[in-house]
Amino acid sequence: MTAPAIRLTAHGDLVSAVPALIGYHPTDSLVLIALGAGSSRVGPVMRADLPPVGEVEVHAARMLAMIPAEYHDHAILVTVSSSPREDAARDAALVLTAAGVRVSASVHTAGTRPGDRWSCLDPGCAESGTVPDPPAELAARVARNGRATLKSREAIEQALAPVDPEALTRRARQLTAGTGPQPARVGAIVADYLADGVLDDDRVLALVAALADQRGVVEQLRERSADLRVLLEALVPATPAPWSARPAAYLALAALLHGDGAHAAAAAARATRADPTSLLAHLVAAVVDRAPSPDTVRTLLTRF
Repeated sequence: MTAPAIRLTAHGDLVSAVPALIGYHPTDSLVLIALGAGSSRVGPVMRADLPPVGEVEVHAARMLAMIPAEYHDHAILVTVSSSPREDAARDAALVLTAAGVRVSASVHTAGTRPGDRWSCLDPGCAESGTVPDPPAELAARVARNGRATLKSREAIEQALAPVDPEALTRRARQLTAGTGPQPARVGAIVADYLADGVLDDDRVLALVAALADQRGVVEQLRERSADLRVLLEALVPATPAPWSARPAAYLALAALLHGDGAHAAAAAARATRADPTSLLAHLVAAVVDRAPSPDTVRTLLTRF
């Protein structure tokens, strides 16, 4: 069943939706929410550290370059900082307008949590208020996808950090001995995990074996990247090093496919730390460093 479209119109609702759209509560950020022609449906959402005065245009251009052409119709700008940054909203809007992208709303907010103060930056607009709770349908979709909204960008790395030392030691021993189950198709294991949410020793070992099938993983990234991402986010902290390098690298690619540079960078860093000798981890880290658009990543996957 296709999930219902989420439409955001009020300025406060736009701000309240940002954490769910990017996966965490941002600080000192410039957020660009892209929308397609003739539609109020949210498309790709890009976030960058709030640039210094005078450098906003360069960063805004980079963000726009990461968005597929079909979402170059109109956009919403949100600046997040303790003090208003009218210059950031203005300079970013100039870049978008010059590229033919209409800025339909521009908002500044001190934060994205309920109760934080926001103000409208649109010409002639004097509206302001406090951030409400996120729309119920958006919260429900996040819950269905099995992804939590994290407190901060730093929490992304913490969410990928190894957990349960006893289980990791036990799994490392089994992986070293090669006593795991026979490899299964990646898609089948993803479906099983989404059905019951269980990530026990047998499933972790089965996934480590299944992820060695690069062609199968790339197929899942192309066709079911959101589902695979949910699984990989759970698998990375549950897998001992160096075996966690491969799922972390694939998680970085899945995040890039969703235009999520923050999660991609954290996953790529986790991959290279887990196995500094992994060619896959270093290749993916190099891709992440170039901040490619989702379309570019899809093209790269055809060559993987």
